[in-house]
Amino acid sequence: MSTTNQQYSDNDEIDLRELLTTLLDGKWLILSLIIASLLLALIYAFGATPIYRADTLLQIEAEKAGIPGLEEITGLGSDNASASTELQILKSRKIIGKAVHDLKLDIIATPKKIPLFSNLSKRFLKESDINFVPFNISWLSSYSWAYESIKINRLEVGKNYINEPLTLISHEFGEYSLYHDDKLLLTGKVGKLESSSDGLLEINIQELNASDGKEFSINKLSNYQAIVELQKKIGASEQGKNTGIINLALEGENQEQILDILDNVSNSYLLQNKSRSSEEASNALNFLNEQIKPVKERSEIAEAALKEYRTNNRTADMSMETQTILKVVADIDTQLQQLSLRRDQLNLKYTANHPTLTSLASQETKLNKRRNETLSKITELPETQQQLLKLEGDYTVANTIYVDLLNKIQEFKIAKASNVGNVYILDTAAVNEEPVKPKKALILALGSLLGLMLGILIIFLKKALYYKVNNPEILEEQIGLPVYATIPLSKGVKLTGGLKKKKQKQKTLLAIEDNNDPAIESLRSLRTSLHFALLEAKNNIVMITGPSPGIGKSFISSNLAAVISGSDQRVLLIDADMRKGYLHNLVNVPITPGLSDLISEKSTIEDSIHTYKCNGNSFDVLTRGQTPPNPSELLMHQNFEKLLTELSGNYDLILIDTPPIHAVTDPTIVGRLSGVVFMVVRQDMHAMKEIEHAVKRLSNTGIETKGFIFNGYDAKKNRNAYGYQSYYGEYQSD
Repeated sequence: MSTTNQQYSDNDEIDLRELLTTLLDGKWLILSLIIASLLLALIYAFGATPIYRADTLLQIEAEKAGIPGLEEITGLGSDNASASTELQILKSRKIIGKAVHDLKLDIIATPKKIPLFSNLSKRFLKESDINFVPFNISWLSSYSWAYESIKINRLEVGKNYINEPLTLISHEFGEYSLYHDDKLLLTGKVGKLESSSDGLLEINIQELNASDGKEFSINKLSNYQAIVELQKKIGASEQGKNTGIINLALEGENQEQILDILDNVSNSYLLQNKSRSSEEASNALNFLNEQIKPVKERSEIAEAALKEYRTNNRTADMSMETQTILKVVADIDTQLQQLSLRRDQLNLKYTANHPTLTSLASQETKLNKRRNETLSKITELPETQQQLLKLEGDYTVANTIYVDLLNKIQEFKIAKASNVGNVYILDTAAVNEEPVKPKKALILALGSLLGLMLGILIIFLKKALYYKVNNPEILEEQIGLPVYATIPLSKGVKLTGGLKKKKQKQKTLLAIEDNNDPAIESLRSLRTSLHFALLEAKNNIVMITGPSPGIGKSFISSNLAAVISGSDQRVLLIDADMRKGYLHNLVNVPITPGLSDLISEKSTIEDSIHTYKCNGNSFDVLTRGQTPPNPSELLMHQNFEKLLTELSGNYDLILIDTPPIHAVTDPTIVGRLSGVVFMVVRQDMHAMKEIEHAVKRLSNTGIETKGFIFNGYDAKKNRNAYGYQSYYGEYQSD
């Protein structure tokens, strides 16, 4: 089981206090990331190209009456197109393609920009500052930083240049050069139609607002691609359900252009709708005009035949019975003629198997059967009456159909002239003065939130991946060595925190400044534990070391010496860190002569050892002495062992403060001569592997680590801590 898992094995509940403490420890990282994210969000919010939105509102009549008489001719009702159908028509290539052609949307011309920063610079410049270049850096001079613009009136290219990016470079006096893949195609001047030498390219630039050297990207899209791009950008939707109200919207950088596009599309759609309705009347008129000529001829022939028969035979009027038969036959023949007209019209649209044509054939069959039954009664009449009945019937039917067709033609002419379609523009295109994108407030809020979340994520990932020991119980479980003392974090002392932070080192002993500090009380507890540890030791020499610098070895050594001296014991504190030791500063004694001088026999014991008085007691101090070029070799000298043997007989306890075990080999030398070895670890300073390696390094040289001194303990950072130091702070003498 990993260290982290063991730490939480007994309690899987979330400790809000620990989470809060972890976040407070990383507050500067979180704040830095929030500021950085907010800065990036500011750059994007004010550097992104503003996008504007324009929209227009169209109405499609829910019920559009059919053209009068059309249903009688075609046999079909009027077509009421649904809103979804009209939406497809609105975005059809026919409608969109007209806008592309009229507004030259297949020509794309934009200045060369650095994303975000080019637009950001505009906020601080005027339209006349087209010569601005940031910091006068030459390679930035080709980019747009102000209000550079170009307007192309005509661009015709061959197939080789369709959808191919071209580069235009502006020059002085309205001149320019046009390139394709660094190949010069032509040079020209604004306002003139210019052609390339191969005749594959023609261009006419209407306006060019830029200084010398500015670059523009020119692209001639294929008609199909330009239409598809515009179809993607235009949004069309029905407002509500079955309302027939269509909202047409478009977003873009250029306010005038998106207005022109919407106006063009809506007007084209309106005209298309009118022409579509008018086409129905035109088709009906053409059909009727074709049919009326033979009908008129048949009517005239029938009338002439009837007059001739009456004249030649001097017939009288028909009897009542004959007139009745004539009326029935005439009605049937009229219906048959109308069905024939309808069949001819429908044959232009449908096949012979269409249900409508099948129904017409069935009606014709029934009418013919009825006609034959009626005609069978004619045989009972006199022959002259039969002939008169036939001629009267032919004339009546032909004349009735002729008059009816004339009336229909007049109706369709009126309908065609008064046709207005069924689509209306309710609201003309209008654009919002404020850009809809980017949404600055939202971007800034999201930027701050992103910085906060990223900071929290990094803190917890760092804690999970780079776990530092913060609980003495876990240390005992993992290493298998006891923790002899847990020294709480003292508000009155700042540990070094690293070799380079010398300004944070102790200047005086905490045992003198605040003898009742919880840290000093913990050292008194260590004094008791040390007494029993020395009973089994080979001598009275105690070495205090640690895995790394800045963990409080010197703090513990010096204050432990002061505490033990208060029990009427003779204590000697030796600074064996001949490189970075600073015990002489704590007790305010000269750095030389000291340990290095004694070993090298440059000084005597009497001259090198200093007495330090504290709280009515005293202990002796042997400083590091003059820094030698070879501290490790000096400690290996036999004089050092002889010195310790001699001093051991003169004192009840010798405390030796040594350098970090991972930094130098000095502790392995001193440890062989010591009876007890304590290793100082500091909360949230060491990975478990680091401590294990330090213990193993001593063990490999035959040195037994007696146990740990857990320094700088803060119960607030430990979810399972008892937090006794906070109670001690309340339990003071009155």
